[in-house]
Amino acid sequence: MLMTPVYWLYVGVALILFEVMTPGLVSLFFGLSALTVALIVWLVPGIGQGWQWIAFSAFSVVYIFLLRKSLKKVFSGDREVSDSPGDEFAGKLAVVTEAVAQNKPGRVEFGGTTWTAESEQALAVGASVRIIGKKNLTLKVEPV
Repeated sequence: MLMTPVYWLYVGVALILFEVMTPGLVSLFFGLSALTVALIVWLVPGIGQGWQWIAFSAFSVVYIFLLRKSLKKVFSGDREVSDSPGDEFAGKLAVVTEAVAQNKPGRVEFGGTTWTAESEQALAVGASVRIIGKKNLTLKVEPV
């Protein structure tokens, strides 16, 4: 079967859609590689079948090495969503519901729900605290 630009386009879109249904963030790069080869075959129609597959393999490896690490941080939640003082929670008061130790997070009640909280100081249950920041779903607090 001769791989035309349309076939490469179908393969690329199918692989990207497959990535939506599976974890791992791998088939996305094969899909991007297939789309790249589709563009190349469309621009240079005389490329042989063997060179198309070599290009597909090479682009797949390049995309995996160049993009996977940075995209995995974005999609796995390792990247901080908010760590700024301008945060909507900053400056608000909360109450400790589970003791917070210096290297052990506890819980505080804020806004009708409990949140994981970290502090530079040990905080006892019932203590009032001020929220000084937020990192993902963990509040940074200090005693009032």
